[in-house]
Amino acid sequence: MRGAWLGAVTLMLLLGSAAHAASFDCSKARTPFAKAICSNPELSKADEKLAATFKQTLEGLSPAAKTEVSSAQDKWVQYANIACTDNAKPATKPYNADAISCLGDLFSGRTTELGNSKEIGGLRFYYIDRYATLKDTVSGADETLAKVATKEVSTPRIDGTDDEAQAFNGLIEAHAKDYLDPAAADHPTADESGEDDSDAMIVDYVDPVRISLNVNTYMYGHGAAHGNYAVAWAHYLRPQKRFLTEADVFAAPDWKEKLQAIALPAVKTQMGDNLMLDDEGSINDLVVDPSRWDFNKNALVLQFEPYEIAPYAAGAPTVSIPWSDLTALLAPGAKDLAAGDPPPPSDDGSGQ
Repeated sequence: MRGAWLGAVTLMLLLGSAAHAASFDCSKARTPFAKAICSNPELSKADEKLAATFKQTLEGLSPAAKTEVSSAQDKWVQYANIACTDNAKPATKPYNADAISCLGDLFSGRTTELGNSKEIGGLRFYYIDRYATLKDTVSGADETLAKVATKEVSTPRIDGTDDEAQAFNGLIEAHAKDYLDPAAADHPTADESGEDDSDAMIVDYVDPVRISLNVNTYMYGHGAAHGNYAVAWAHYLRPQKRFLTEADVFAAPDWKEKLQAIALPAVKTQMGDNLMLDDEGSINDLVVDPSRWDFNKNALVLQFEPYEIAPYAAGAPTVSIPWSDLTALLAPGAKDLAAGDPPPPSDDGSGQ
């Protein structure tokens, strides 16, 4: 079987010939990258799992979508070939243990990333993934720090050519920059070479009213004790073919003040001993920001980032405000945004 996730150009670059087995024939491995996969059993298994996931991801996609996903996979292979080196160039020496571990993380992350491609609520989604690497030029001469900064950006598409697919895909391409930073992968700059960045918009929920996108942004500064991340929401309104605004949810003239007054005791009650607020007014701008809102059948869910209302160990907290507490504030049709349990992914044979 031909190597499932290596495109023809990349195969020639990495192996120098056609391939079979691991996801390729290890007897033909020529580069330190390929030899690292073949020499480490765990990494070889991760490679095989990635190859299988990639094959499953392509199943059920249109020819145009397959081309886009395959192109992104080829670019990922080229990215993986330099992301765990010391100079953002293909390795010329065998990978050490740290570099092997780095490759394992990359393979696992890409497998998860590909697994996001699936059918949800009757729509087949796939993802446009972008990658970049930079040699770290800003972290100094500390040999214990990462030498290469990695950049990853992932945004969704609906597979199709109908009006909805064109509207959704066009809006994502035009406005993804309002929620994350595609330029981090498309046009990375030298002053960003001291950090790793990974941003993604992931389809979380689909019903006839909305497509809800969970927006995750992650940044790890080289040498930091841990990375920092944020969680936000973007809700695409299907009938209106646009992203949700505050007017879709609230209509009362003083809704902001009243929502803020309702939110504060809810935050105090639901966070309990984890609450960390130096200034109670610090949440006011947060709770009226539509990118902080998610919806379920019982409540409006307020999303907070790490450190905003609780210690880092508490993660990215959420606080629920029952719809019954908001009735007098809501716009007509706002309750249509409320949802039951998300529909399960369709069994389209993709194995996702």
